[in-house]
Amino acid sequence: MKRSFRSLYNIIFLLTGILVVFSQEEPEAKFLENKYDFVDSIPFVLVNADKPQWSISKYLNGSHFVYAFENDSLYSDNRIAKWMQKSNTNIVRWPGGTVVQYYHWDKLTGIPFKDDSWAPGYDSKDEPDYRFMDLDEYIAFCRKANTEPLIGINIRSGKEYNRKSESLEEAKRLITYCKEKNYNVKRWYIGNEGYAKGFSAEKYAAYIDLYAQVLKSVDPDIEIIGDWKIGPFKKNRFEQTLYIAKTSKELDVMELHEKWGNPWGLKSGYSIEAWRNEFPLYDGNLGVFIRRFKEEMKRENKEIKIGFNEWGIGKIKDATEFDYALIAADFLIQLYKNDVYQACYWNLNMGEEKSKILKTDKSGTQLLDFNPIATIFTLFSDAQAKHYLHLDCNERFIYGFGAKNTADDTIYLYLLNKSEKNEFFNLGLFGLKENTVDITIQSFIKPGIINSNSLKTTDPNNTKLELPSFSFNKIIISKMPKS
Repeated sequence: MKRSFRSLYNIIFLLTGILVVFSQEEPEAKFLENKYDFVDSIPFVLVNADKPQWSISKYLNGSHFVYAFENDSLYSDNRIAKWMQKSNTNIVRWPGGTVVQYYHWDKLTGIPFKDDSWAPGYDSKDEPDYRFMDLDEYIAFCRKANTEPLIGINIRSGKEYNRKSESLEEAKRLITYCKEKNYNVKRWYIGNEGYAKGFSAEKYAAYIDLYAQVLKSVDPDIEIIGDWKIGPFKKNRFEQTLYIAKTSKELDVMELHEKWGNPWGLKSGYSIEAWRNEFPLYDGNLGVFIRRFKEEMKRENKEIKIGFNEWGIGKIKDATEFDYALIAADFLIQLYKNDVYQACYWNLNMGEEKSKILKTDKSGTQLLDFNPIATIFTLFSDAQAKHYLHLDCNERFIYGFGAKNTADDTIYLYLLNKSEKNEFFNLGLFGLKENTVDITIQSFIKPGIINSNSLKTTDPNNTKLELPSFSFNKIIISKMPKS
């Protein structure tokens, strides 16, 4: 009888406790249910300006020269150099991607990708010099545009034609030439996408070290860069990437080559509609793999940086030039948010017409204009070499990051509005030293133009702003000038 009474008492006590817990949690439950009531039923963006994190790399707005496509007449004026200066293109990759596996720097043929002058029976007719950009022209342009060189080493030809010693000597001649000319080339990439050219991960790791040792025998103060991939998963590419990085003794930077909208990489969509339903692109998986790579390197006690020196966009169904630009902005947001060291966009002057930065005539010899995507790089330029700020938003279709210039406390917010309608949001900006600020919003909108608006406020922590539909936005928050 006592046991039954005690059991009944325990049940009543338990039920009472549960009711008390539910009663205590009720206000929180109501807040979650009606959370928009606390922010005037619109989204909010929160940034703590007093918590700057890492210094964003100055090498994220990089580009490519594919030497055989860079006609002398295309660079006869200063327009491309001025665009690179405006966009802070601080690194440019040469002689390109796959072409590096066929070129010979001191005997250029101007024929990319397939023809190799080392191949037995080679009889192709070389292109005239004015149709391509040689090493000296490349360095001259880097100096003109105030950008740093990034030069590739051919490792395929020596392996393919059993001429490894000649290939190593070719690499040594190249870096010796650059050093004697005072070209100050400190970044060297070893081959390109070797998985498609008969290299296993094991062999490629060995080749990185072999060629790096030859290069460092001439100049020990250089950076060695390798590349592999994240996808496709069925080919185990990312695990191979980790193996190469963990095995190589000379590697400084590991590139991951990914292009949104291509079937041979990290899974993505292939239409503008698919992109509009990814928040962010790749559904955030790009950042997941970047973070995993860094964690794996930390476990190995290795300081290998991560790069995306051949990132880009595939052929996207129903996409306009403006859409390509927004996809590029989405991709760049992920690179800036995840502390990537280097990134070179594919491509300046080759590939899918709508994805190129340059708009040229059919012969590729005359610059007609810049595609809208060029504007995206100029908008991002101020974030390079600034301190990263974490940014929160309560709507999935509005996202981005912040950057702070600690020298003058200017704040830059980069926000993508991936909604089909204009969106208002409350700005929650904390940690400012001064409350009276200028706010300028530069909105990249169709068909590829910038709409700019400014306002002054004495309460930036309670400011309502508007983002146009399907737009990329740069918000500049600066101190009011003293009168």
